[in-house]
Amino acid sequence: MSDRLPTARFERGVRGIGGETVSRIDCISTRNTKIIASYVSYKLGHHETLFEDLPYPSDRFASPDDFFLNEDEWTTLHNYHALLRRGKDMVGEPHFFFQCGASSASLRSWGRLDYFAAAFTSPNDGFKRLPFFNKHFNDTLELEVLIPPYYDKALGKVRTILEVRYHDDVDMHKDYIGNPYLRGIVSSIPSIWGLRPAAVRQPLSPYDPEILFNEEPEFVPFGLDLRLVNNHLTIKDPGDGHRKVVGKTIFLEPEFLNGRAVFMGRHGDFLKSGPKEANDLWEGLLITETVQKENRILLRAGEIFKAPCFIFDVTYDRSSWKDRLGQFLRLRRTHEAFATGLIETINQLRETIDARSMAYRELEKVNAELMEARNSLDDYAKNLEQMVTERTAALEKAKEELLEFNLNLKAKVEKQVEELRRHNELRRYLSPKLSEKILSLGSALGAEPQRKMMTVVFTDIRNFSSFAENLEPEELFQLLDAYLSEMTTLIYRYDGTLNKINGDGMLIFFGDPIPLDDHAQRAVMMAKDMQRKVLALRDEWLQYGHELSLGIGINTGYMTVGNIGSQMHKDYTVIGNQVNVAARLESLAKPGQILISQRTYSRVKEMVDVEKVGEIRVKGLYHPVFTYNVKVSERK
Repeated sequence: MSDRLPTARFERGVRGIGGETVSRIDCISTRNTKIIASYVSYKLGHHETLFEDLPYPSDRFASPDDFFLNEDEWTTLHNYHALLRRGKDMVGEPHFFFQCGASSASLRSWGRLDYFAAAFTSPNDGFKRLPFFNKHFNDTLELEVLIPPYYDKALGKVRTILEVRYHDDVDMHKDYIGNPYLRGIVSSIPSIWGLRPAAVRQPLSPYDPEILFNEEPEFVPFGLDLRLVNNHLTIKDPGDGHRKVVGKTIFLEPEFLNGRAVFMGRHGDFLKSGPKEANDLWEGLLITETVQKENRILLRAGEIFKAPCFIFDVTYDRSSWKDRLGQFLRLRRTHEAFATGLIETINQLRETIDARSMAYRELEKVNAELMEARNSLDDYAKNLEQMVTERTAALEKAKEELLEFNLNLKAKVEKQVEELRRHNELRRYLSPKLSEKILSLGSALGAEPQRKMMTVVFTDIRNFSSFAENLEPEELFQLLDAYLSEMTTLIYRYDGTLNKINGDGMLIFFGDPIPLDDHAQRAVMMAKDMQRKVLALRDEWLQYGHELSLGIGINTGYMTVGNIGSQMHKDYTVIGNQVNVAARLESLAKPGQILISQRTYSRVKEMVDVEKVGEIRVKGLYHPVFTYNVKVSERK
């Protein structure tokens, strides 16, 4: 098999002499062949013989598996079709092509593109970026979002309209099996967020049914013998063998989006419109009767063929506010994906070095052949022997240097990975100042649980759940992002440890991992600044119908802090009865209140103005807890 140039991977959608869009020979990303192999293995437990006898660049890859399972390569449309049809024969599933595409999300078989999903807050983002991902899967067609995702109240679903057009040099009839595979991938997108797969309806397609149903191997066994006669489509009924009319010629009418004429299914009767209007319309073929054989629908009433493009009408469920909020909070930690990408880059560097080693071995082979020809070159052989000796010595030296470099690189990679892990762990909880201090000392975060005198703070936005139910996700994210950014800034200002963000609530503690003698004072001063900042943010929240208010609970005492959990998963946190006291105080705090315990008050009484609230009972403690409300005055 002839190999393509290294730059061919990036040459997409080339324009031909006449301005048409054409494809290169290697037009299918091996991400697709990896998806096919993953689904076959999922169904059968293996994918043996799937790649058998298919051409691949054997000069660069040791086996077909190494090539077809490498997501960074490209292969031919012929190989892609062969794998789809072979996979269907192996699995024996009637709707294999669609199910194979739909499995890509649940099996996470589309490779490194999967971690991009972590940056999206909802399926809406995934559908909006489909054109980008399409370019990384194939070079045979262009995909465009005609109508971005919106909530259709009549359907009770989110809806989006996609347009698909093949490149001019691709015969779409020969790529029919790629259509249900693509619809399967599109259908799987909502399942990334735990929702049901999307429903993908295809009201328009550019296929000529006389070509498709009479030549495509998927339909030939049914013997439909489609014919278009006098603007009517007839078939040989697969049930009784009689010929009947199942379609008619129509005119498609354009609709206008952003000043552009598009076809999405609106049509008129051909006979009533007449040929005189053909310049303004598009001639199509409407299926008027559903045709099926056993449980398989071959033609569906309402489908329109010979259209200028494919139209995908996609509908799916809207995610709840809790799902959107959870995805938003995960989005704040995407620096972990960046670290993964950096490690992947280092691994690719290692692969480049391995390739250089192979090149050196090839040079050594050439040198050996030159030495064998020495005896036949007479006087020139003496000079050649010296040249060969010097080159061999240089190669040996380069080989030794390369081996040493590989050993050093491995150690450097492991060191960088460990530093990235520690850096990300610290950044999750602490301010940049504290993170850098701990890293400079070479300390670990909460290596072993220990008992310490600390101060713990719980905060919560009052009546947030009922407010969030009636808010659009974009509005909710904007408000929460501004709120959490301001609160985090205050936590870092007082050197607190941000342990958890649970929806609209936060858990903060002072005194670990950096010991603080004035941890109670810092906690109370931070809480007062938080209440002042909430007042500054209140006007913006009132625009959305909610009066922003915060309840805060603070307690000081001995508690256990450190990495708690199993070897498989550990969490750096704080536990104990004194933590429960702070949580109980927060739950009792009214909007705008800062409730502190007697233990905390005894440490801050010289610096705050309080009012007695009373006693509270906390499960696990015999004696009641005396409670005070800290008065907050506006800072001048």
